[in-house]
Amino acid sequence: MRLRPPSFVPDFSHPFARQLLVAVSLGVGLFLAVAMAWYAVTSRRAAIADAVREMRNDALLLAEDQDRLLGAVDTVQRGLIEHMREIGVDSPETLAQVMALQPVYQNLRDRIAGLPYISALLILDRHGQLINFSRSWPPPQIHGGERDFVRDNTNAGVPRPFLSAPYRGKVSDRWEIYLSRRFEAADGQLLGFVVSAIEISYFEQFYARLPLTGGGRFTLYRRDGTLIACYPHADAEIGRNFADTPNFGRLLGALDGGVVRQSGRFDGQDRLIVPYAMAHFPIIVSVTDTMASIMRLWRQGVRILVATTLLLELAIAGGVFLVLRHLRNQERLLAAESVRGRVESELARAEERAHAATALHLQEQRFHVAAQNMLQGLLMVGGDGSILVANRRYHELWGLPADSITTGMRYSEMLDFVAVAGNVGRDDLDVVRRRRADAIADSERSNFLWELSDGRAVAITHQPMQDGWLATYEDVTHRRVAEARIAHLARYDALTDLPNRASFREALDHALAFARRGQLLALHYLDLDQFKAVNDTLGHPVGDGLLQAVARRLRDGLRETDTVARLGGDEFAIVQSGLESPLDATGLANRMIDVIGAPFEVNGHQIIIGASIGIAFAPADGLDPDELLKNADLALYRAKLDGRGVYRLFHAAMDAEMQARRLLELDLRQALRGNQFELFYQPLIDLRLQAVGGFEALIRWRHPQQGMISPARFIPLAEEIGAIVPIGEWVVRQACIAATSWPRETRVSVNLSPAQFKNRELVATIAAALHDSGLAPGRLELEITETVMLQDTATTLATLHELRSLGVRIAMDDFGTGYSSLSYLRRFPFDRIKIDQSFVRELGHQRDCGAIIRAVIGLSHELGIATTAEGVETPDQLRALARAGCSAIQGYLFSKPVPLSDIPALLHSMPKPTELMLESVLAEEILVA
Repeated sequence: MRLRPPSFVPDFSHPFARQLLVAVSLGVGLFLAVAMAWYAVTSRRAAIADAVREMRNDALLLAEDQDRLLGAVDTVQRGLIEHMREIGVDSPETLAQVMALQPVYQNLRDRIAGLPYISALLILDRHGQLINFSRSWPPPQIHGGERDFVRDNTNAGVPRPFLSAPYRGKVSDRWEIYLSRRFEAADGQLLGFVVSAIEISYFEQFYARLPLTGGGRFTLYRRDGTLIACYPHADAEIGRNFADTPNFGRLLGALDGGVVRQSGRFDGQDRLIVPYAMAHFPIIVSVTDTMASIMRLWRQGVRILVATTLLLELAIAGGVFLVLRHLRNQERLLAAESVRGRVESELARAEERAHAATALHLQEQRFHVAAQNMLQGLLMVGGDGSILVANRRYHELWGLPADSITTGMRYSEMLDFVAVAGNVGRDDLDVVRRRRADAIADSERSNFLWELSDGRAVAITHQPMQDGWLATYEDVTHRRVAEARIAHLARYDALTDLPNRASFREALDHALAFARRGQLLALHYLDLDQFKAVNDTLGHPVGDGLLQAVARRLRDGLRETDTVARLGGDEFAIVQSGLESPLDATGLANRMIDVIGAPFEVNGHQIIIGASIGIAFAPADGLDPDELLKNADLALYRAKLDGRGVYRLFHAAMDAEMQARRLLELDLRQALRGNQFELFYQPLIDLRLQAVGGFEALIRWRHPQQGMISPARFIPLAEEIGAIVPIGEWVVRQACIAATSWPRETRVSVNLSPAQFKNRELVATIAAALHDSGLAPGRLELEITETVMLQDTATTLATLHELRSLGVRIAMDDFGTGYSSLSYLRRFPFDRIKIDQSFVRELGHQRDCGAIIRAVIGLSHELGIATTAEGVETPDQLRALARAGCSAIQGYLFSKPVPLSDIPALLHSMPKPTELMLESVLAEEILVA
């Protein structure tokens, strides 16, 4: 029997069927050709649109990035201007004086240290003269008055900041632009300019990192048409103005989203250009690409498409031929294949059913393994209330034996079992039973926290199912404890558990609300005395333990309504509210000083420290928190100046004093540059030679407005602000130069500050002063105090030995006023000991002073050390010191400190010590007679 093809397969043995097959083949070929042409047109449009979109994204990215870059530069400049205003620069003169210092040079470098795109930061006066420069010190003599960032930015109406045209550096030979901002006084007077230099190569290096096709180009213009930068680089075009060209006009018209097609300015090629303007600066970013580059991939794709279409049409033609030839053979096989297909289909369905059963079993095994290894407890209950699944973690949560909850157990029975065999109370189970009933009634997914009576917290997620419900249980007790700890640390100091600065600020704001209604409030600002010494000598663990002990004493000594907080380091603050009178505050301050002054026992060490307290009152001293804290800090500063271990109340004069001190600090920084220091010299009388053995160099400051300022006033300030090191170097150099004009046996003595010993260049400075002046090293005597020896002892001793190796002499000044002087005499062989004038002053009035002086002189003789007594003012003191064997004396009995010019006359008229002692004896005999 002949097999017939299915009804949907045409009988190609008929001529009409063959013609239909050929016609369909031709139609398909025509369709492919039309589709190819349509795709070529649409893909060309898409390629251009994609290119425009990419260029627009690049232009927007570059505009925003360069805008942020220039904004960061302007922020640096505004910060520098604010700094100059804060330090009182308000006139051209103060600008030239204050900002021309070397520390300002370092400040400029620090401000741009993290901004590699700022190559230099400059300060110019109003005429364009360079005052300071971050590239070198001292700054070069440069005048920029003719540059546009000075010339065009002089008038107040010019927009700020001002962006310059590109300039090629004379030294670096690199293109740079300058961002300039005016610096004006409070009355609007122009004082100068703050200028940042930015290398154009930085922009081009940034452009080089962006994806760029063969014809792509990035350019940067000012709004006036000046070309600032481009990539690829075109050196001849940088700085050229294109404002009058038609191309730039069309560029302006297409800003912010538009696109221009025109011939390229640099190469004349047909280009697409997308411009974008920066938001805050007069700069236009332009991204461009050639049409040839844009369409290159499209052309390649069209060629491939044409070739593919032709091959496909040939394949269709060959296929039709092969179909007609083989179709008859397929008709004969069709029936047989149909039968075989039905058999194979039945076999496949049977195999699928077997595979599905295996997969279901495997899935059940996987679910069991996953459920048993979950970190959360899992409970699955059917619609009839029977337990379907209870995993291992669920048993562990309630302390149940493994697998004690079996499948099929009723949910209510399980709860009773948990109450008996587990670690959950019935009251807790009643809570979860009610919450579960509510969740089942709502028929929606729900979450709730179950807080047990034993302190545990369990997060429960209830999920309804088609037939029953499922719940997961997670023990979040530790997480809640950790979250509570984190919340606590956000408001309390981790070391002392006192409120921190943020929490203290809230308490102060709350207390000030009552102070605004008339209640009296006291703010105590407390600082520990000698705490740094504890850290340095005993270590930071002991220091931390001491802070904790101080915090406990402070907390125990306050009322519940008061607040004590640690503000940082060894600083604490107390808010004392609801006071009846200021006496309540002073009483608390006295108690706190006594409490902290009592000995502490920390890690086996007995420690004694003190406390200084500054107090400000509200509303009298202010109602603003920052103002009140500042006033309390001023009072604390006064307490420290007055000897520490005391309290001081704020008064308005303190602010004026701090302002005066600040002005004095500014003047002190200028004094050395302005040649305002002078050296006076007080003679040192050698009792053995009965002549002047040397002079002590003493610095004086002749202030242009305030006159002569006492060293006791400005030396501590110079040590505090770090100016003592250059001042000390100047003193050593001037003293060495002065000593070269004296007799060869006359030496000069110079005091060294403890701060100078922290300078690693001290030895080199002394050596340079001796070398430059030509003074013999043995004629220079350096005086140090015991404070120097209290510093890093090993380093200090090494420095003293290096100085001794130069040949200079070392003297211990103010001997006997410390508490460990004798140990220093063993550790370093001093050349001279200077007996402090406090002992000499009481000589003849206090017996112990004479005994101490004789003991020191006797000890010095035994050790081979010379002695000098300071502050000798009477012949009686001179006679007593001579009898005790003192080597030399110094004091007003012979001369006050005099200028260098008066030394020759002083040497000529100086009386001998024996003459003064003889006159004293004669005077006594006359009185007796």
